[in-house]
Amino acid sequence: MKKSLVIAVLAFIISFTLKAQVDVSGHFYGEDAFKFSQYKNYGTARTSGMGGAFTALGGDASNTFVNPAGLGFYNRSEFSISPSFNSSSTTTNYLGQSAIRNSSNSSIGNVSVIFNGKSRGQSKMKSSFGISYNNLVNFHNEFDYQGDNNASSIQDYFAEQATFRGANSSTLDSEFDPVTGIADTPEAMYYQAYMIDPYENGYVVVEPSFPVSQSGRVSEQGNLGQLNLSYGANIQDKTYLGVSVGLQSLNYNSINRHDESFPNGEVFNAFANQDELVVRGTGVNLSIGMIYRITDDVRFGLNVTTPTALRTRETFYSAINIDQKPNTFQTDFQTIEVVPGEFDYRITTPLRANAGLGYVLPGKIGVISAEAEYVGYGGMNVNDKQSQAWSSEQNRGIEDYYKDVINLKGGAEFRFGKARVRGGVNYLADPYVSDNGLNRSSLILSGGAGFRSARFFADASYSANSFDTAYSPYVLSVPENFDTAVTTNRSGILTFTVGTFF
Repeated sequence: MKKSLVIAVLAFIISFTLKAQVDVSGHFYGEDAFKFSQYKNYGTARTSGMGGAFTALGGDASNTFVNPAGLGFYNRSEFSISPSFNSSSTTTNYLGQSAIRNSSNSSIGNVSVIFNGKSRGQSKMKSSFGISYNNLVNFHNEFDYQGDNNASSIQDYFAEQATFRGANSSTLDSEFDPVTGIADTPEAMYYQAYMIDPYENGYVVVEPSFPVSQSGRVSEQGNLGQLNLSYGANIQDKTYLGVSVGLQSLNYNSINRHDESFPNGEVFNAFANQDELVVRGTGVNLSIGMIYRITDDVRFGLNVTTPTALRTRETFYSAINIDQKPNTFQTDFQTIEVVPGEFDYRITTPLRANAGLGYVLPGKIGVISAEAEYVGYGGMNVNDKQSQAWSSEQNRGIEDYYKDVINLKGGAEFRFGKARVRGGVNYLADPYVSDNGLNRSSLILSGGAGFRSARFFADASYSANSFDTAYSPYVLSVPENFDTAVTTNRSGILTFTVGTFF
């Protein structure tokens, strides 16, 4: 599918309220770049239980991603695996009505093997090499919305898109295969499904009655995973240096279903529009870190991760199913589809930098740590080699829409013999330039416990998070004519880690 077609179709996929304020024709791909870049608590149960504040600490498999310099703390080799279980509850308010949905899923949060090396020469330099897989982003998300609309229908969006394109009815007829019932363009699909009719210099809706009973469901699945090849060196138990190469794999799927029914309908009883988006991508980044012992008990850590260059391909499917009134029109197809389309583009994710302090409590009864994380969301980039103008327009939208942030993390671990107790907090700052009445900052609270013996360890953690998002099933040129669903999300992640030394 041509890029212009994909942009037109995707205009109401995973939309947010602020998109109407960004001067971008069609779909704003900055939203996708942000979605694929928003890391929360990840890694082993030990790291997530301490709020992810591990930049100045070492000796954990999560160091392969968080700060590879921490591998220098290893004195023996290790294997570990960390399954995680995610649950979420969403409450959505749309057009004065609310809908609640609960969902859950499971995944492998981290699996790692660390190979500890021997000391080298009289300098007593030690090193370790680690291979790990981290599930950085879990896209699992489901919510419903419903309400009675007295201002517009998604048909109005269809009519605006067809008017904007400027194609006449003959052209839209030629873009439809009467044998298969498949259209070449979304405008042809709207027209052949009897959603729109030509009028003067544009198009109008076929079913004009109100109210319009609207409902829908958004379902997102997939993950952003990263394979890390990491090396950490210990120089005289004072300075620790590390480097890591990250190979990312992106798997994202979304299904958006929007239903409308017409209690006072003249042409339609109801219809349903369903869109499916599949995104696959691969990318690479580089992470460089250090940890320095200021004193025996105080450590300073620093880590910088380059932006990830993601080569991305998306495939889009769309269909409309109609239920018309008797004696209105005749059609051979109750369901009209668009030819599946593909679009290749590149995403550059934000630069990340972490600086933290760790303090070993007297008597080595535990450790506390705190850190600040810089994330350069304003520097994200979207690029299509075939259209520099499109790329520039998208990136101006990113600059207008997102800003750089400083996230704050803190955690503590207390030791009672072989037992461990942990707690942490992770504050994610609001990355949007305009709040639009919503505070999109997020606070993740976590806690956990663990057990360590000479050959075996086991940990568990739980992270709780609550945040608000906004979603528009469709957008129109006049903002007052469409509404936005505001969703309160409450999610929890239960992570277990089991490992052995060798």
